[in-house]
Amino acid sequence: MSEQVGAYKAALTADTTGAVGGVLKLLNPEGVDLIITDFILDITTKSAGAATIDAGVDDGGDVSSDTLLDGVNVNAAAAVFSNAAAVKWPADEYIVATASASVAGLVGNAYIKYIRE
Repeated sequence: MSEQVGAYKAALTADTTGAVGGVLKLLNPEGVDLIITDFILDITTKSAGAATIDAGVDDGGDVSSDTLLDGVNVNAAAAVFSNAAAVKWPADEYIVATASASVAGLVGNAYIKYIRE
């Protein structure tokens, strides 16, 4: 029986444009449908400016989504934000994390735990 669970770590980008997926744009790495069970943003250095981040799944990686996290404040302090999720991540879709404004200076990682369907 093949491994049915997995995890992925991805560095966040200190996006200054507010572009969709500017903080994170990650194509499903397994190439099969997944169920996300945990999604964590570990912000080790807060952003210089006031901003929030939404994160979620989108089919083309070009539309902001908040199905995983909605409006987390990444300017207040370094912190860990998590969502014990149950969100489907289709084989050819993306996780996108989009900032409401510049997140210059932001440092951190996303951690994603999932089950293969």
